[in-house]
This record gives sequence, C-alpha cells and structure tokens, in this order.
Amino acid sequence: MLKRLWLIFGPIFIAGFLVLLLIFFYPSTTSHNLTEEKYSAASVSVESFKERSQKVRALTDPNMRFIPFLGSSEWIRFDSVHPAVLAEKYHRPYRPYFLGQAGAASLNQYFGLQQILPEIEDKQAVFVISPQWFTEADYEPAAFQRFFNSDQLTAFLENQSGDTAAKHAAIRLLKQNPNVALKGIVQKLSKGEELSEVDQVSINIFARFNERQASLFGQFSIRGKLKYKEHVENYLKDLPDQFSYQELEKIARKDAEANTTNNDMGMENHFFTREVKKDLKKWEGYQKNYSFLKSSEYNDLQLVLNQFAKSKVNVLFVIQPVNKKWMDYTGLREDMYQHAVEKIRYQLESQGFTNIADFSKNGGDPYFVKDTIHLGWLGWLAFDKAVDPFLSNPTPAPTYHLNERFFSKDWATYDGDVKTFK
Repeated sequence: MLKRLWLIFGPIFIAGFLVLLLIFFYPSTTSHNLTEEKYSAASVSVESFKERSQKVRALTDPNMRFIPFLGSSEWIRFDSVHPAVLAEKYHRPYRPYFLGQAGAASLNQYFGLQQILPEIEDKQAVFVISPQWFTEADYEPAAFQRFFNSDQLTAFLENQSGDTAAKHAAIRLLKQNPNVALKGIVQKLSKGEELSEVDQVSINIFARFNERQASLFGQFSIRGKLKYKEHVENYLKDLPDQFSYQELEKIARKDAEANTTNNDMGMENHFFTREVKKDLKKWEGYQKNYSFLKSSEYNDLQLVLNQFAKSKVNVLFVIQPVNKKWMDYTGLREDMYQHAVEKIRYQLESQGFTNIADFSKNGGDPYFVKDTIHLGWLGWLAFDKAVDPFLSNPTPAPTYHLNERFFSKDWATYDGDVKTFK
C-alpha cells in the first residue's frame, strides 16, 4: 500500500521539492540590459508595479539613472509629449520608471517601496498625488490586494522597526487583507508588540523564498517590447531633433485639437466615448456632495512620507488638477477641492517636503487635462518644466521634520483651517 502511494505521489513530492530548491538557490540578481529595462519601466503593468526583480534591475543599472515615478493611472496617458517620450527623444540623464495603477494610492505605494529601499536610498523620486484619492470611503480590499503580494509583505516585515509607522501600516494591512500570510506577526506589529526570535527566523525564511521566487519568475513577467514601441518609439519621429518648448507646444496643441472634437469638455475623444458619453446624464451633479477633506488617505500618505524621510529621498510632489468643465458639470465644489489641496500641502510642507508642483488651479486651462483628472498634452509640458530641472540637476534630500500627529484620526478627519491644527 505504501509502495503504491509512493509510486503515485512520490514523483509529485520530488518535483515539488526540486522546485523549492530551485527557488531557494536561484540567484537574486540578473545582468543589466538597458533595452529590456526601458521596456519594463514604460510597461505600466500590474506586474511592473508589484514585482521586485525588474524594478531592482533597472534602479541599479550603473549606466542609466532610472527614477521612480509613483502615482496611479496617469502614466498610461501616452502622447507625443509624455515623460517617457521626452526623456528618450532628448537623451535625458534619467529615465522614468513608472509605478502606478488605477486604484493604487498611498498604501499600495508604501508597500511597493519596501521592495526597493536600498535602491532609493539617497536618490530622487517623483510622486503624483491625486486629490481624488482622499475620499471618505476606504480602499476596497480587493483593489488593494490586486497590487499587493507576499514579497511586499516580507520586505515590510524585514524593514519595520516597531515604530508608529510600522504599527499603522500593520493595522491598515490587516484591514485591507484580513487573511494576510504571517498574520500573527502582523497582528503583533499592529499592537506594538516586540517580535520574538522565532518570528524573525520565520520572516527571514519567507523573505529569502519570496526574493528568489521574484527573481526566477519576474524575468518572464514583463513583455514590454510592443508596448514600448507603441507608447514611446512611435512618437519620437514626430518631435523636433532640437529641443524647444515652443515647438513642442505647437505639436501638443495640434495633437490635442485633433483629438478633442467629439465633446465640449476638452476630453480626449476615445475616453469621452468609452467612459463618459453613454452615462453623461448620470454624471450631472454626481459629485456635489463629495468631500476630499476626511479620509484615511491622509494617514496612508504619511506612511509614504515617513519612508521617504527614512531613506533620505529627495522627492518632487506633483498635485494633479481636475478638468474644470467636468468639475462644474458634476458639481464638485471648487472651494472644497482647494481646501483639500491646502491640507495636503500643509502635511507636506510642514515636514520639509517643499518640492511641489501644484497644478490644482490649472484644470480650466485648454488642453491641460486629458480626461477628467489626468494630465495630458500641455499638462505634460508643464509637468516636464517642473520635473526635468529637478532630476537633471540632482541635489540631496532636505532635512525632514516628521510629525506623528499626521497618523492620527484627528488629522484624517480634520476639515478646519490647517494653520490651527495642533
């Protein structure tokens, strides 16, 4: 009987054991290939967002300075003056590595950063903030989990130091992923308890396994050649060889005029047809009761700021506008929106994060916003005018002054004058 069972299950057991050995002993580093790295940097895929190996590979290339561009869905708005296109065409001393997905806000970004902390230490980054992240409703757990993986978990557990940030991150993680692996350890962190030696050994074993697994399978996860050709290379021929904002503006304006002909809101034709037109009446007045002033996102943003400060990253924050015509149609209140921007800026500036490109008042500028809330055309050029000097002339991070009060519920729900918050 035992012999028969072994004949049936033995090969499966041996195969599984060999796979585990392969994963454990697979090298965690791969050789650099600039072409492939550019493919992964511009793929803007779920895999490129959450997998470790491709990010580490690009961010450690000694021959090209890849810069994390963190945000949500704005990076997929490719056109002739998209950041990836301009960087490639004009041989910038850096290339953007786009880390963003629709629905991924600060909490996902925080856990994603845990995978690349050595690679961002003393470096630069660009972080795009959308006020629309700051809703009263929390993340949908399924949305969070889509961009979260076990490697992010063990990277976080390895990096945490038992401080207020680690406690808050653990509490948020348990809420968004109640069945997370190593749940007992995460629960200890959420209560501020010290981890045992057994906990640390468990974390180390799982972390090594996850790193090797990422290296083994990550090399197959990015198929960016066609996307790079479509999103970047196809636009290069349309741009002047000699860099000129004046000439680029002519191209961007012409492109925008040709692609905003089926609506009077300045939206790109395809987006308007696909996302807005069929339900246009439904959207009228839809956002009149929206508020971006009370949200757990403010606490999640503090996680990101805390990590940037610990890693001494010099960050340029970009605040996105809202299409003014869309705002008026949906009833989104301008005063509330600007109050939320003021609250975001206060959280940044009071802690020393003073590199800010604030486009919140540009939502009514022609061809500045490509759809309802994302930069495009002339918006991308304004973005470039802020980002390129910052990245082309790198400086060390300023001295940050972190304030744990920004982890409090009082701050998350505060809707008064930010200058009087204590």
